[in-house]
Amino acid sequence: MRRTNRFQGPFAVLAAMAALALGSGASSCNLVVDTDVAQCETTADCAAKGPEFADAVCSEKVCVLGDCTTNAECSARFGGEPAICRRPGRICVQLTTPECTEVVPAEALAEDQTVVLGFIGPLSGTDIQSGKPPWEGVKLALNELEQTAVGLPVKGTTQRRRLAVLACDDSTDPNLVAKHLAENVRAPLIIGPAFSSVTLEIATKTTIPAGSLLMSYSATSPAITDLADNGLVWRIPPSDALQAIPMAKLVSEFETQIRADQSIPGTTPIKVAMTVLGDAYGTGLANAASGLIQFNGKGANDNGNNFLRVDYKPDTKDFKPTVSTVLAQAPQIVVLVGTTEAVESIFAGLKADPDANKRIYLFSDGGKIEQLLTSAGALRPNVFGTAPGRETPQYQAFQSRFKAQNQNKVPGSYAEHAYDATYLAAYALVATSEQTASGIAMIDGLSRSVGGAKIVAGPSQVNTAFAALLEAGGTINYDGVSGPLDFDVKKGEAPADIDVWCITSAGAFTSSGQFFNSVTNKVEGSRTKCN
Repeated sequence: MRRTNRFQGPFAVLAAMAALALGSGASSCNLVVDTDVAQCETTADCAAKGPEFADAVCSEKVCVLGDCTTNAECSARFGGEPAICRRPGRICVQLTTPECTEVVPAEALAEDQTVVLGFIGPLSGTDIQSGKPPWEGVKLALNELEQTAVGLPVKGTTQRRRLAVLACDDSTDPNLVAKHLAENVRAPLIIGPAFSSVTLEIATKTTIPAGSLLMSYSATSPAITDLADNGLVWRIPPSDALQAIPMAKLVSEFETQIRADQSIPGTTPIKVAMTVLGDAYGTGLANAASGLIQFNGKGANDNGNNFLRVDYKPDTKDFKPTVSTVLAQAPQIVVLVGTTEAVESIFAGLKADPDANKRIYLFSDGGKIEQLLTSAGALRPNVFGTAPGRETPQYQAFQSRFKAQNQNKVPGSYAEHAYDATYLAAYALVATSEQTASGIAMIDGLSRSVGGAKIVAGPSQVNTAFAALLEAGGTINYDGVSGPLDFDVKKGEAPADIDVWCITSAGAFTSSGQFFNSVTNKVEGSRTKCN
């Protein structure tokens, strides 16, 4: 098993070139070298030279090929580990690493034309519930595509090429796994990551320069919208500029409820506290929400000491000062903008207070994790939250299929968004199947998921979508499980509904019946489904 060198590239090429210089013929090795001076500027220049250079890459102005022809021979070189003969270039690359341990479906690697995409998310550690459910959503989509389509059609041929995804755990070193997927594997599209700060970091440092398209299933920071990304950063959920709208509406409604329940007169001000994870996600959402929240007849930022905002650093270990600061203010409403730490550390500290049941706790989407279901306990009726997506009939059908594949387990947060990302990637590959799979090609393919006939997410209309996309200039209108995805293709994002969720007496997340309608731009419905 070779773990010290997971790919073989220009070093093997240079050695073969030296052999040629000493008189060895090209037929004695697997290397093709055009002896013209300054043969190329780009890899496309090599492909234009003829069929024998179809898989060549331009390296130092020379068209070169590596020394493999099949995935199987590369796997054998790495002791049977999953590997590919990467094209263009014909370079052996081992897919698995200590962080990237699963390829689905593994058997697809037996076919040399299989396209390998990447998945990045926290698949271990404290944030696993932000990565595991989306990966389960990806696997469901892959399974449905395998069963329904038996490969992705290639325009103008009878061929089919299969789709596989390599899953990588970014809980320790996101840039390390991003480099492996974008630079070694050269995945044309990477699904993930989970967090906005990680998305911004790996996009600017790694995936954009490498030319891989990043499609996050849960990064919602407004900072991503106008990122200078050459079109290579997309996301399924909308910007938190939208999530802030129902959050603000809820604070106003909770004020009315609290005044009635606790007999607080209108002349007596109530207090609102907001705890904020100090990264791109937390600060972006908190800033947007703070500008919209109204209570005591005025904006949050005009409420003086009646509005308390406590920001904490992402690497904070001790949350006692944060909890103490909030409790000292004695708020009636606490807004928690964060992820796992907001549940396991801050909420856990607040609920130990004797007056905990006199407050309402409003979580952002990052707090909708399994740990909250057990942590809420007797405070369950006081816990609410917001999250992109809504429990439509289409989502319910997805949930049924998900439960069938996962031992009756309900989908976790953002499973449906990662599921949609997988289908969109497959459709983009079909739309551009005459091109070499690349980030640039994926932009072209994804832009053709809007403007055509409606295609409902899931297996029922897969072949209908393929037929439409294989036509010259063909388009579809992908209607996702997470909601209609009418992308602004220049920004790589779409507006979406925002659900208001609560916890049932049975200890499960449910839609409350209230939601932000992205079409009307209003909060609609009422919280009648919470019991």
